[in-house]
Amino acid sequence: MDINNLKAFIEVADKKSFSRSAESLKLTQPAVSKRIAALESELSAKLFDRVGRSVHLTEAGQVLLPSARQISLELSRIEDVICNLGKDISGVLSIGTTEHIGTHRLPNALTPFRNAYPNVEIDLRFANSQETLASVEEGLLEVALCSLPQDQKLSAKLYSAEVWSDDMVIAVANDHPLVTGQTVPLDLLLKCPAVLPRPNSATRRVINSALQIHKQTPLVSIEANDFETLKTMASIGFGWACLPKFQLDDSLTALTVEELKLKFSISIVRHHERTLSRAAQAFIETLPTNTIPE
Repeated sequence: MDINNLKAFIEVADKKSFSRSAESLKLTQPAVSKRIAALESELSAKLFDRVGRSVHLTEAGQVLLPSARQISLELSRIEDVICNLGKDISGVLSIGTTEHIGTHRLPNALTPFRNAYPNVEIDLRFANSQETLASVEEGLLEVALCSLPQDQKLSAKLYSAEVWSDDMVIAVANDHPLVTGQTVPLDLLLKCPAVLPRPNSATRRVINSALQIHKQTPLVSIEANDFETLKTMASIGFGWACLPKFQLDDSLTALTVEELKLKFSISIVRHHERTLSRAAQAFIETLPTNTIPE
């Protein structure tokens, strides 16, 4: 069984699209279709149903997928072992993270790493924190950088270590009625509309947990997971936002709300049953923590 055909099968199953899988594999769409056809011919079974533009696994495809993942992971582990026998650190390092972390934090870690280890191919994938954690748990990613609320209980299969921690601030447009130069009571703040991350985000969970202590809920006018979007919406008067302190600029005014003292914590996460490649170990050593979660 050709491993390249299996990898094409896994990509199509994950992305539910031949065209997006072709982009990910850096192949043409006909080449991906040819690999799937070869695998179907070898197994004498149809693996995908194509209904319009949608692609769905058949029953045979659903049976094959877990085994295909296991085979692919084992081959990747073998490749890592072989690569680690040499003096140079090389191979593929798969990292999952959010767009916010990728924009504001990851460049400071990736730049020195790429300069020090030019032979490492970085496979960087963006998703929300929950999706990224799931990918690490399933073995699709080697490590992840994501925000973790203090009360979040990780799967028993995962380890984490904090890398960065930022103070969060309540910010509003400069002409917002709450800009008085004095401390703002929480109940007064919550009478005003808010622009907040979506409920499934780690940051929203931090905010909700802090408010639940006071048995309060926010009056949400806009939801978006991108901090830049929330910052813009707040600056033009759609409501107050809860943002990392370093994102403040002269378009916003920070409010003092004694009842809300929040932090934005970013952690490195790995699977405890997966032996880290030398590339992953070297990457973690470039992070401020210098700690490999064990």
